[in-house]
Amino acid sequence: MALHGCSEFTISGGQFTNVQGNLVQYMQQAEKELTRWDDYRHIRTGDVYVTSVIGESEVTEYNETRQGKTFKHDFDKFSHIKGPYVAQLFGYNNNQNGLPALIFYNALIPLSHVILKNNRLSPVLNVYFCHQLGLWQPGAKITIGNLWIDPKMGTLCQGPQIQISRNWTLHSSASNLMLNNKFPVLPIQTYRDTSTTFNYLTRTVSTLNIITGIAWCYRICGEKVANRKAISILTALPGTVYHEHSQQIIARLPARARDSLHYYLRKAEVGSNAMRESLVVMKNGSVRFTVTPMDVQHAKDMKLQYSISQFTTLAHSWITQAHSVFSQLWIHKGQWEKYYIHDGLDFHFKCKRQHPMPQENTDFTSSSASVYLFIQPIPQPSDNEEIWRSWSEGTKYLWSSDPSGKEEMPEAMQVSLGLPSFTSTIKVWDSCWDQSAYEAIKMLHDYYHFDSTTTALADSVGLSILEVVGNDDQFEVLNAPGTLPKTKSTKLKHTWKKIGQKMQLNWRHRRKETKG
Repeated sequence: MALHGCSEFTISGGQFTNVQGNLVQYMQQAEKELTRWDDYRHIRTGDVYVTSVIGESEVTEYNETRQGKTFKHDFDKFSHIKGPYVAQLFGYNNNQNGLPALIFYNALIPLSHVILKNNRLSPVLNVYFCHQLGLWQPGAKITIGNLWIDPKMGTLCQGPQIQISRNWTLHSSASNLMLNNKFPVLPIQTYRDTSTTFNYLTRTVSTLNIITGIAWCYRICGEKVANRKAISILTALPGTVYHEHSQQIIARLPARARDSLHYYLRKAEVGSNAMRESLVVMKNGSVRFTVTPMDVQHAKDMKLQYSISQFTTLAHSWITQAHSVFSQLWIHKGQWEKYYIHDGLDFHFKCKRQHPMPQENTDFTSSSASVYLFIQPIPQPSDNEEIWRSWSEGTKYLWSSDPSGKEEMPEAMQVSLGLPSFTSTIKVWDSCWDQSAYEAIKMLHDYYHFDSTTTALADSVGLSILEVVGNDDQFEVLNAPGTLPKTKSTKLKHTWKKIGQKMQLNWRHRRKETKG
């Protein structure tokens, strides 16, 4: 065999195989199991080339201490769901040297960046997006931080949660409007044009839904109070509109509505899911938790949130009649944001003493036996002073081995079972409206050519007409000691009362003309 191109080369005693053509060796690799991550585009940091900076805006980012957990949670969520009203996942970047990112189609806009101005809801935009949510998902209540706007379609969709200072919620409004199976939407460029948006609403949304959307734009304020102050607030202020500092009442629901006012449990925050799921509201209004040996360690910090009934009724009536009440009582525009309505209260129970469980007592820990923790019912606003005083001075909870709670467990047994004892604090909540809400409702008065100083708008949609109070109290100030000599003060006081009576007569006459 000749080996061309070789010299002074000798091979002996060998066997050779002559192969013609290319010799290709195939290396078999183990097949990689595909995961959901392979269904989406992996955008490497090096694939991104920045040409210019148009602007900077921090929408949301994964916290460094929790980024892995939150990033994976969001990926799992949005890789499982596909739909036109859910943010559609395109890809991801799991940057090892920085913060990871999920990448969605269509450059979505956070709703919170549009509807909130200085952390206050825009009333007109709130009505609009409540309407849009009602077209997409009737009856829904979704946190604003979870909602995004598709800039191409103008529609809402659910996306990754954005942290905002308050847990604002968008309430969908009922609607029968559906055109060609497409939701009528406004271009995003019109969001800043209040007049255009309002005109759209008057054509597509019912009057009551517009009122509702404006009424839901209240700000809520909380204050921790001692038991004695809590009693005065919880008995006198429900169903009324009052000044934030003096608590002087200027308007209230009709007597029949006030007589039915009551507190009801809205939410309970407890240490374990088992305790939360065991919650039962008893016939007498007390709240019962079933506590197992495993749950005792979690029964240390609890918060129960109570709401007052008729809140929505009062909110609707007030926002439509606020201009009327302010006009009657000569309350200046600069003072309007200082008037509140009572929302409810929080009960916060904190462990005062955790009794160590004696080692010799194994009956409770080794068995499936349970004990019951009862939170005493809150008296109703119409209850007498003795009932409220007894509630205020008494213990707000009790332990019992009886599921009906008729027999309180002796303290010695509580100690032997290692059950905690609690201290309780009360936080009351009040709601008020910004000037923008009063301006928005004025636009609705004007649209229907109603006089905003009358109750015509409230009458037109069948809302309760509020009782205006406090007229005489304003005149009494003139009789305060040291202001004027007694004779002049008394004469001036009677003069003011006559003027007030004449104003009220003129007011009643004007209301009759409006109704006629």
